[in-house]
Amino acid sequence: MKLLLAVLQCGATLGLTSCANEGPTGAELQDRLGRGVRGEGQLTEGIDRTDDPYVKPRGGAPLSE
Repeated sequence: MKLLLAVLQCGATLGLTSCANEGPTGAELQDRLGRGVRGEGQLTEGIDRTDDPYVKPRGGAPLSE
């Protein structure tokens, strides 16, 4: 029983540490947050949603272009 517990514990440790390097680093996250706070960020990269049935039109007067 102790052997099974040790094997499971080693497997869990290896599984958790293998995912540690995925994703952005702390510096990258801080840079993204700083750009968003300063208004330099971009929510989407030019996705056209004019024909999307789930996007509701905004209320109020339309923006003049």
